[in-house]
Amino acid sequence: MLPVLILSLPGMKTVAADKPASISTHVFASDTLKKLGILVENNKVSNNPLSIKYAKMALAMALKSDSITDLVDAYKWLGKAYMQNQMDSSYYYYNLALHIADSNHLIKQKAHICYNLASLRSAAYDYKNAISLLDLSNRLAESVKDPEGIANAYIAIGNIHFNTHDYKNARIMFDSALKFSSRNTLYKQMGVATANLARRPFEVDSKKSLTELKKALFYLSKVNGVEEEMAYIYINIGTLNVNPDSALFYYKTALNLAIKTNLPKIRFGAYNNMAYSYLDKGDVKSAESCLLGNAIPDAQKLNDNNWLSSLYDTYADVCAQKGEYKKALDFQKKAMRSRDADYKQKASEEVSLLAALLEVTKKEMIIQDEQKELLLQKTKLQQTQLWLVVALLFIAATLFITYVMQQRNKAKLQKEQISSAKRIIEMEETEKGRTSRELHDLTGQLVLGISGTIENIEFPDPEIKEQLNKRIKELGVSIRQISHRMNRAMIEHFTFSEMISGLCEDVQKLSHLHIELDMPDEFPDLPNEQVLHFYRITQELLTNAGKYARESKVKIRILAGNGRITLLYSDNGPGFTLGEQVKPSMGVLNIFERAKLEGGQAILTTAPGKGTSWEIYFPLGQKINIS
Repeated sequence: MLPVLILSLPGMKTVAADKPASISTHVFASDTLKKLGILVENNKVSNNPLSIKYAKMALAMALKSDSITDLVDAYKWLGKAYMQNQMDSSYYYYNLALHIADSNHLIKQKAHICYNLASLRSAAYDYKNAISLLDLSNRLAESVKDPEGIANAYIAIGNIHFNTHDYKNARIMFDSALKFSSRNTLYKQMGVATANLARRPFEVDSKKSLTELKKALFYLSKVNGVEEEMAYIYINIGTLNVNPDSALFYYKTALNLAIKTNLPKIRFGAYNNMAYSYLDKGDVKSAESCLLGNAIPDAQKLNDNNWLSSLYDTYADVCAQKGEYKKALDFQKKAMRSRDADYKQKASEEVSLLAALLEVTKKEMIIQDEQKELLLQKTKLQQTQLWLVVALLFIAATLFITYVMQQRNKAKLQKEQISSAKRIIEMEETEKGRTSRELHDLTGQLVLGISGTIENIEFPDPEIKEQLNKRIKELGVSIRQISHRMNRAMIEHFTFSEMISGLCEDVQKLSHLHIELDMPDEFPDLPNEQVLHFYRITQELLTNAGKYARESKVKIRILAGNGRITLLYSDNGPGFTLGEQVKPSMGVLNIFERAKLEGGQAILTTAPGKGTSWEIYFPLGQKINIS
């Protein structure tokens, strides 16, 4: 009886072009090429010469087209057509398609070509390179997210391991194919993987094997174009059935599929196994009809020596059961001659294929030698470029380090300048505090002494004496207030608004300045250090106005918003030329330094006869870090 058939996927079919057609004539040509490809696929076994004719028509059309993908497809169809009987020619066209696809980065096409080239390598028993090509096909399919290509590669690798009796790795591959196909709902690949796992030695229980094969049929029934795979499974189910009638049912189902889709090898297998089932039933006439009336004549027409040897063997068994032993012996001899012819034919094909493989390998070795020479030259050039890059990097690093050092020194200098300014201002504040305390202590004694002296003097008009005492007391109060504001401890006792408005009132009393102050009633909370700097700057501005812009009009506007506090100062004094002074006054320097200490800026605008104006601002609550 016919052994269980190994179920594998046929060569990958042509896929749609990777690039879209640009004009309508190209679309028409591509559709025609696809139809020719289907004809190549349908006739490659039943009428191989016709299949080759269609493939050549496709190539002639593709050569006139401007589409690279059409050309790749045409070469692939030629490879598929020649694979049946002229594997060396098949390899040539597949290899040509591979080089074109590789040169034009057609990744999906390349994956399919590698899959088909692996089939040719397997036919030449070059299993190592076949598996390498299937691994490459798998990786390429993964890169373009082609799940069918991935699953097909797993199944093909599994079949190679099965043929080499590496059943452990074969099972791993079939399991991987089944799991991956299930995740991606690929019913065709699920069916093929399940059917393969139902074979011995993976499944030794016939009942479980039948269950799995029926499950495989269920998966395959969900897709179209899988008649060949389903026919193989029906035959395998038939071989597992002990009851001849049940076996005949499945063989006939397979036979109908084979006739419908023109699959001669499956027809031969179905008729061969049906003959054995009829013999089991004792129906010799039906067995003889399967062989002499159908299978053997068809196999002779196709010159399929492989199947003829099996069919002759089976008919010899029929003759033996009829008692025609001499005739049985004659058919046994025919079977041996057919088997011998098949071996010679396959050997010739394998030799031709190996010769083609060696020729391609030889050319690839020549190319590799040329590439090695080019690579050597390229390496030398790259080394030279590398040294140039290293030199440039060294120069760039030197310049960068120099720049960083300069910036660091600049930052260090700025830090030292700010630290020095802070120390000077601290010393100034300390001196002002000491002076304010002395002024406060002396003021009381001085006012009491002057008041006592006035009391001892006789004035003709008592009113004059009273007015003089009043003015002396007012002067004492003003001096005490000034001494308070000179001391930084005043921040704890006065609000920001009170200090600025009080300062303006004091200066206006003691000078001839007319001061206009515009300031909001409420301010955000400011750090004490910032309040002090802002107050001292305002004090310095008014002091300079009292010295150089007497009897002038001074405007001070204070704003708080947009994350900063701003002081706008202007007077209509004499002004001066910027940069004219060789050594700026300490007061002006203090204004700039205090603004810088708080992370702000002071902008001075002046000209002779044009007055003086300042714009000074601090970021609210921020302070420059000089630690």
